[in-house]
This record gives sequence, structure tokens and C-alpha cells, in this order.
Amino acid sequence: MKILFIMDSPEYLRFYDSVIEECAARGHALSLAVSHGREKKPVGVEGLQAYADRVRILGVAPQHEGAWGSAAYRLRGVMDFIRYLHPDFASAPALRARIKRKVLPSAYRWLDAIPRLPPVAVRAIERALMTADRAIPVSEPLVAFLREHDPDVLMVSPLVAAASEQVDWIKAARACGLRTMVCIASWDNLTNKGLMRIEPDLVAVWNDVQKREAQQYHYIPAHKVVTTGAQLFDRWFVQRASRQREEFCIRAGLPDTQPFLLFTCSSSFISRSNVEVPFVRRWITALRAADDPRVRNVRVLVRPHPYNCQEWESNPLADLAGVGMYPTRAYNPVEPSSRTDFFDSIYHSAGVVGVNTSAMIEAAIIGRPVFSLLTEEFANTQEGTIHFHHLLPENGGFLRVAPTIEAHVHQLSECLQDPDRALAQTQRFVASFIRPHGIERPATPIFVDAIEQLGAQSAEKPESTPIWAFLLRPVVRTASALAGAVDWLQRDPLKRLRRRCERIAHRTRKVFSRITESASSRVRRRARLVKKRWQRSVVKPLRSRW
Repeated sequence: MKILFIMDSPEYLRFYDSVIEECAARGHALSLAVSHGREKKPVGVEGLQAYADRVRILGVAPQHEGAWGSAAYRLRGVMDFIRYLHPDFASAPALRARIKRKVLPSAYRWLDAIPRLPPVAVRAIERALMTADRAIPVSEPLVAFLREHDPDVLMVSPLVAAASEQVDWIKAARACGLRTMVCIASWDNLTNKGLMRIEPDLVAVWNDVQKREAQQYHYIPAHKVVTTGAQLFDRWFVQRASRQREEFCIRAGLPDTQPFLLFTCSSSFISRSNVEVPFVRRWITALRAADDPRVRNVRVLVRPHPYNCQEWESNPLADLAGVGMYPTRAYNPVEPSSRTDFFDSIYHSAGVVGVNTSAMIEAAIIGRPVFSLLTEEFANTQEGTIHFHHLLPENGGFLRVAPTIEAHVHQLSECLQDPDRALAQTQRFVASFIRPHGIERPATPIFVDAIEQLGAQSAEKPESTPIWAFLLRPVVRTASALAGAVDWLQRDPLKRLRRRCERIAHRTRKVFSRITESASSRVRRRARLVKKRWQRSVVKPLRSRW
């Protein structure tokens, strides 16, 4: 079977590498492409070459350009914002603000004055906008690309990115009569990104919770949603620590092999590193003031997020005793060494603490207790997101959440006293959320089975353009042109220059911080050396005489 898989960017390799390997092992001809290169990220297009011996690498796929491509982008930006007027998102202002900032055209910013709409109204508006999107002509370069490679199945992920152009690929596949599959990459994708906007032949999700979200928020019929489990976590069920505890503690910069808590940092949307750093310092200070000596003396290891580590690169915790930070620089999360280090960090820890990150799920799989402290600075990206609630005990989750630092310290004290106390709770979550088909049954083969079943279905008749689409196109084109004119009139001519100056200033601060830290470190080493020599050559001889 010939499969064409188009991912939004190379970063999504970490979600599907096991699927790619399984498809290759079963003898399927898999071609891989991305919608964007994202060269500034740790995983660039060159990351695809790691799979060149198993699959065909097509690089960056063509895009829907021109006036109709711009019209599609603006229309989908409005669609994505409308979904956040649903009452279920009333407590998610950060998600709404992000989608407004990223893709809502200036001409439609007035929509933000609407606090919320009834679910029926949201659904009706979204359906109308989907109809308008369907009227936009299919991109001929995309059709030509599909006909050239002639796959049996087109897979895209995640489709729900803000104003995603992957909708155009589903439309082009329909025009070619190809079967289509949408792969939902992560646990939060269906509730903190954009709308799916089009109905594919099949949507692959992890579990029944996501299946309900696909039906409720994206209007996908139940028979078109398949639950496969979370294939990206399969390796965590069989992986073992690559280093002994003593060796790992030395590598991570911890002072000794005493029990340590792992603080896993989050993405920039959840907690920017310039906010995360002072929070972690306050958290460690609270631990050091605890009554329980186990908490007071516990070591702390901080693991920065690979895409949100700017403020961590200067090692801002170097002055705190019993604290390590690892890795100390930006890293590629797809590399085997990074994954091994991540696993070892959790495996050797006594517990994991974080704000809101998928590392909490990985810790649950390994069987470590997981904690989160509700704070004012992260309120919008913790309880203000729907996916965070999946981790709470009242929803079948495992996360131990504390409203105050005192309660949090008490939870940590109980954990260090009885490490296995939370194990049963985490196992129940893993069985329902990560592997709904059985804790011993890997998700990757189920995922590939779903691809094969879709590919075995008879080819569909190419979809033609309905007559009403031709009548609707002038309306869509006019609305897009007006929105484009408003954007142009409100454009800041100095915005690009200002952003460039900000980037230069940021890089300068980083370089200066590194130089300062290096000089400070040399001074401290020199001071310690001088002190040792003084003790050895002056203080000890004087003491021996007296």
C-alpha cells in the first residue's frame, strides 16, 4: 500500500516515529512531507533524513498560494476564533487570546467583544463558514502533487493547527478520489487549537475522551473516529534506564545520589521561561523552609522544555544548593540521546512536579507520583484549559493538585514517606487514557491496522465542485479582499524593524549573560583555589605550631 503522510512540521516526527517504522516493517511504501520547515526549531527538515532508509522523503510540500490561498487562511482564522465563543471555552481566555493574536483578521476583531454564544449558534456559524470554505477552489499544485505520487491513503497531522492549510490537502484528496485520515498528535490538540473544518474519512484519536471531543467540538460523526491508544508512548512501556542512579546524578549535575524531585518545564504558551524561572526559585525556597526534613533536604533537578529554554540557558539556579539543571542548552527532543536522558530523569526521580505538560503523562506511565501547584501566574493555562482537567482525580486522572504552597509541601511529604501510594491511581489513568485496548497491548500496531483497513476500502469517486460554490465564490473573495485591505491599512510599517531589534537585543542579553556567568564561575573557582592554598600553606602550619 502507498501512503503519503503530511505533517505540519518536522517536530511531529516524535509523535509518529513508531508508526513510520511499523509501516515500513509491514512493507508499505510510505512517503513523508511537511507543511512547514520550521528551521529555527531544534527539529528542522534535515530531521526527516533519519528515516530516509525506510521511507521516501519529499521535504516541504507545496502550499495553496495566491488570492484564494489568502482567502482560505482568513476564513479559517475566523472559524478558529468562533469556536472559542462556545460556553465550554468561557474559562479559557488564554486560548481565545492566542487564536485571536495568531490568525483572526483585523477586520473581524470586533468578534472578541462577544463574550460567548450558545452551542447551537456556534455550530450554525461554523457550518456556514465550512460551506464557504468548501466554495474555495481546490489548489491545482496540490492536486498535481497527489497525482504525481498517487497514494492509496493520505494522512495529515494535526489538521487542527491555527488556520491550517492542511484543509487544502483533504480537499485536494477528495478531488482525486483518495481516502483521507487525520491523526491527532497529542492529548490537547482537540481543545486548545483550531477547528478541524472539514470531514475526513477517518480520524485517529487516543481514547474515548478524545472521541467525544472530536464529535462535540469538531462535528465528526462517531463512525469516522477510531481510538488507537497513544502510539507515541509505546516505547515508555518497554524502556529501561540506561544508567545507574549514581552515574545519572553525576551527569545531571546533582551533588549526590539522595532522592530528588524532577521539575519538568512547559511550553512557552503554558509558562514562558522568564516567568517559569522565578516561580521555580520560589518553589525551591518553599521546599527548603519545610518542617519535614525529607522535603527540606530533597534534591531538585530542573529539566527545561526544548522549545522554551531561553531564560534557563544562563543557569539561573546555580546559586541554590542541592539543585541541578539538565540539559543546560536547547536540545532536539527527537534524538535518541535526548529521549534516553528524559526517561532516566523521570525513572530515577522520587516524584515529578510541573505546571501543565505531557511529561506528567510520561511520569504516570513510569509510575512516579505527579504534582502541580495552582498559582495565579499560570491560572489561565492550567484550569483555563480543558485538557488539564483530564489529569485531575475527579475526572479519572492522577495529578495531585494543591491550591497553596503549604498543601503542596504536605503532598510532597506524604509522597517521600510512601512513594508507592499513588501507583494504583496512575495505573488506572494509563489503562483508560493511554492504552484503552489493554495495558499490555501497544497502540502502534492498532494505529497501523486502522491505516490498512482504510486503504483496503474501495476508492472513492472524485468529488466535483457543486454549482452553488460558483455562486458563493464572489462573496468569499470580496470578504477576503475587504479583510486584506483592513489588514493593510492597520499594518505597522516599523513592526519588522522593531522585531528585528528585539531579536538582536535578546541575543545580546544571552551572550552577555553567558560571558558574565563564565567570568563569575572562573572567579569562584579561583577564590576556592586561593582559599585552599591559604588553608594548606598558612592556616594548617599555624594550627600545628599552636
